[in-house]
Amino acid sequence: MDQSDFSNPIWGNLIQNKIKVNLNFLAAKILLARYQRTNNVENSTSDFEVARREIFDLYLKNKELPNVKKDIAILLKNKT
Repeated sequence: MDQSDFSNPIWGNLIQNKIKVNLNFLAAKILLARYQRTNNVENSTSDFEVARREIFDLYLKNKELPNVKKDIAILLKNKT
């Protein structure tokens, strides 16, 4: 996983709850729950882009952790 993976639509689909994935990385679960609960990402394009960047950066920064590796494999396999 590198910076070029940000263009993958999976990050936006994850934020918008268009895909259902059982995540292993607790920090990502918490972040996604916050975004999905507030629904701010659906009301504003800039909020959506911030949310998308934040979840991607969280995974990129922690890409060496075992649970992050599992999630990345699942997410990139579910390209939509």
